[in-house]
Amino acid sequence: MDQESPLFRTFRTWLVEQGAYIHPSIYFASGSGSFGNAVYTKDALDGGNTKLVSCPFSLIITSKTAREALGRFVGSSEESPLNDNETLCTYLMLHICLSGIKDRSLATESLVHGPYVAILPREILTPIFFSEQEFELLRGTNLYLSTLERKEGWRHSWKRCQTWINLPEDVFTLDLFMLAQTWISSRAFPSSLMDDSPSLSSSNSVQILVPLVDSLNHARGAPVSWSVDDSGPQQKHKSKSLSIVSHYAAEKNKELFNNYGAKPNDELMLGYGFTLANNPEDGLSLKLPGGERRYRISRKAGSGVRGSEEEAVWNEIGRRLQEGFAMDTDDLDVMMVELEMEIGQVLPEMISDLRSRLPTIVDPTMRQLEAVRPQVQSMIYHYAQGQYDILDDLMAFARRRLKVAMEKAEQLGIDITLESGEEEEEEEDR
Repeated sequence: MDQESPLFRTFRTWLVEQGAYIHPSIYFASGSGSFGNAVYTKDALDGGNTKLVSCPFSLIITSKTAREALGRFVGSSEESPLNDNETLCTYLMLHICLSGIKDRSLATESLVHGPYVAILPREILTPIFFSEQEFELLRGTNLYLSTLERKEGWRHSWKRCQTWINLPEDVFTLDLFMLAQTWISSRAFPSSLMDDSPSLSSSNSVQILVPLVDSLNHARGAPVSWSVDDSGPQQKHKSKSLSIVSHYAAEKNKELFNNYGAKPNDELMLGYGFTLANNPEDGLSLKLPGGERRYRISRKAGSGVRGSEEEAVWNEIGRRLQEGFAMDTDDLDVMMVELEMEIGQVLPEMISDLRSRLPTIVDPTMRQLEAVRPQVQSMIYHYAQGQYDILDDLMAFARRRLKVAMEKAEQLGIDITLESGEEEEEEEDR
């Protein structure tokens, strides 16, 4: 395709030689899609069942095939100490460390995915790669702590891999290791897609990398399906293949999309390097002081779903308060109403505290922050707005529960005395 860069033309040639299928209208574009490299169609596609791409199982990178390749590379039959994720990461890294490897012939024989690794992006906008000033904008959020934990975990993992593969640190670098780990987090699929009935979810799945199939970017709700096909007799490479079939129409020269499933913005930013505005899948991780459980609060908290996480938070606060609550009353109804009103004061205080810690991010369409990349500001804005919205919904839930408790208290003739803040809020609600 004339539109494709030399790297993508080489990638295309390699794929076809290995038995992959690419729809005749498809072409690859570097850095022009919604989230970097992208797949486009040069012709309009109808809304029927259109097979877009297909990757033979023989090209899929699994921890098993990667471990076998690494065994050949290090010349050892001993079992590798690396876990599945570290094995995939090390295998990818070696493809871009060739300049520091003395025995290039051995590397060439063991590392067979060069054209694939060559087209993977060298710049990814996950928080791992934010500048110090950009990362500080996340302080006070769950994502800030998650990024620090991930970075520290990857640092230990890198040292273990570097020691085992026995390459110098200036060749097998930490920066390259984090880049390769991000390739995995943003591109890996579950191995359950290789089942006869492919699925995106399975408790027994492990990570796999599927060249070509992982080239399509994400669009929430994009109508696509997966299929496992047997290679036809006319194909040179006899292997099962994993295919993506689209069920939507596409205009000429428009980007084609995959659907990664329902993912909140914290997962998208940390693992993929992009966010969605007003993402309905957004959630907030809430941990009560002194507790271990993390409650996942979703948008529209308190929408009436029984057994929801916000209900669980309310009940746990009540359980803790009840331990020191006056139990000398003979009227259980009075005690429970008083307990509910106490919860209705404690939870809003917690929510207000959490809200005060969130970053205040300017809408990038209104004003661009200095020393912050526009894409980064936009991502943080989307993420922070989602966190604010969730806390606002949780606050509304707490106030509704408090209002119900106060109405019951009035019916029971209980004297109601709230702190000034709660009284003002109740007046506003009325």
